[in-house]
Amino acid sequence: MIRKKEYLHHNDENISFHLKRSLVNRYKTMFVDKLTKKDLKELQYYLKNQFDEDRHINQEFKNKFEVKLRQYFHEEVLKREITSIEALIQRLGPRDLKK
Repeated sequence: MIRKKEYLHHNDENISFHLKRSLVNRYKTMFVDKLTKKDLKELQYYLKNQFDEDRHINQEFKNKFEVKLRQYFHEEVLKREITSIEALIQRLGPRDLKK
């Protein structure tokens, strides 16, 4: 019998897996297939450092993140779907990429 805490942890992993798979499928041809490991690492670094310890925006990293994403997405797509793209970048690993 699964304890409640174990069930919740397992359920979170399951949701995360399905979210990642859904996002990869959605952005596969326009982003995931073109993304390099170097660019992924850079994007994840910028995303992680967009906020300082006090949760204030670090404009330098935010701008670098957006400039790098513009290499892959049109401005309209970024405005509409930035939250989904950020969620995907957080969950991607080098093994998910072709390059």
